[in-house]
Amino acid sequence: MPSKTIKLEIPFKELLNVIDQLTPEEKLFLKKKLEKGKVTSWQGRFGRALEYLGKRNRRLSETEVEKDVKKAIAEVRGLA
Repeated sequence: MPSKTIKLEIPFKELLNVIDQLTPEEKLFLKKKLEKGKVTSWQGRFGRALEYLGKRNRRLSETEVEKDVKKAIAEVRGLA
């Protein structure tokens, strides 16, 4: 099915009224769609990266991690 782009201008309050009329399933679909396109802040991405790394590196000692972090910081500062 070919797609067609249209531009629709409606007042924000009217949009909220339409959203209020959606079924719970439709609201969930809309929420997922909006979250998928959401631009996250660097703090959020950094936090998720830390969580991921924390889970993957539980076997490493704190000393090893600190050493790697210092090395990474030095590398990044060298690029600036």
